Amino acid sequence: MHDSIVRIFVVLLLFVFFPGVGAPLQGAENTENYIYSLKIDGNTINLNPPAVITANRALVPLRFMAENPVLDGQVYWDQKNQKVAIDCRGRYIELFIGQESARVDGLSRRLETAPFIWKDRTYVPLRFLAENLGGVVYWDAAKRGISVDFNYKPLVFAYYYYSPMEEVKSNIGLFTDIAFRWLSADGNGNLHYDYYDQYSQKIQWVQSQGVRAHASVALMDRDELHKLLNNPGNRHTLVQQLAKLVSDYAYDGVNIDFEFIAPADGPAFTEFLQELKSALGPGKILSAAVFARTGKENWAVAYDYAAIGRTADLVVVMAYDYRWLNSEPGPVAPLWWVKEVAAYMQSQMAGQKILLGLPTYGYDWSSDGSAKTVSLSTLKQLKSQYQVVERFDQNSFSPYFTYCDQQGSCHEIWMENERSLNSKVAICLDQKLGGISFWRIGTGFVDLYKVLDQVKSVK
Repeated sequence: MHDSIVRIFVVLLLFVFFPGVGAPLQGAENTENYIYSLKIDGNTINLNPPAVITANRALVPLRFMAENPVLDGQVYWDQKNQKVAIDCRGRYIELFIGQESARVDGLSRRLETAPFIWKDRTYVPLRFLAENLGGVVYWDAAKRGISVDFNYKPLVFAYYYYSPMEEVKSNIGLFTDIAFRWLSADGNGNLHYDYYDQYSQKIQWVQSQGVRAHASVALMDRDELHKLLNNPGNRHTLVQQLAKLVSDYAYDGVNIDFEFIAPADGPAFTEFLQELKSALGPGKILSAAVFARTGKENWAVAYDYAAIGRTADLVVVMAYDYRWLNSEPGPVAPLWWVKEVAAYMQSQMAGQKILLGLPTYGYDWSSDGSAKTVSLSTLKQLKSQYQVVERFDQNSFSPYFTYCDQQGSCHEIWMENERSLNSKVAICLDQKLGGISFWRIGTGFVDLYKVLDQVKSVK
């Protein structure tokens, strides 16, 4: 493919020297708006003339593309209509100098910034062009860096907790990352193992299969979290223990799962993540799990999503528990809600950092007022005991099950299946998020592996 990729850039190089009439570039003379390098599929490209930021959008001289083999197609210049047409990767894109409208495969598309000619070079909006050709554009505000990835592959980040290793081994090729949830923390900043599980051997085996291993640490007590986060000494103790743990066991990163933080302790949580990221150093991945949010909620939350997105390398968005044990029966992760969560989270942080969390469990609500968590194996056992009726709710795009037990209590179970999970994974793939995460591997939820087989085939 790379031989043909070169062709489009040679044609693009010719195009930039065609004359044209461009709109004036507001603020272009301000060198703070210049970007002198970017990365394409991991390779750094030096730009001269530079890319520029105008109207909060990056525009690039087409010549930079000509110097890097990334795409595959042909470009045509229409001098009379001041139009460039790009036939590439199965798409036909038409852009017009000075106009905020374009066409993709004949369909009209709106541009937020019009193409223009400046200093004898033709500039085009990078994100629009790249995304319509199957690429993903990443902007690092802190480093003022741009990267473009034409080889999108979503991460599959699995939590391992009290799980049979056999299930991990038989499906290892479907994961990119495994977070071993062996650890918990307390308010004094001390680490504790929840159970013994042959740590070194399992970490080494997972890594030998090309899968990254993360140390996942949980703390879900509001008072203990307050004690930990608001005491710099306690935070330092935990940060140093985690840094040593990562070094001793050669983990690839740390996953922080702190839940039920008091809203007033949110800033201290952000500080903790910043301190941990600094202590881990380059090459180690920091991920943080956060509650899902759509931005429409009227309840306070401790997470400063934007700040967490700037600090952490990956953010696990727990897009589940829309309904849970203490709520009325209903879908655990309704599709319409997950879509809203994905949209809101992308307004707070870069999409490539987001791991869309999926559940492999469900809840069984009883008419006697009790409720419990269920797994697929539990559901199978109930089907062998009772007459379980399966239905599918189109509004939430979720399956649910009903049955009555021997005591006369009627039950309602909501949990995922292959069909409902596929619809949520499609959100990740369509929007090119960083990937998916799920709680958890080891429950025998075979529908998940059917979905992951499809994720693995993404090109």
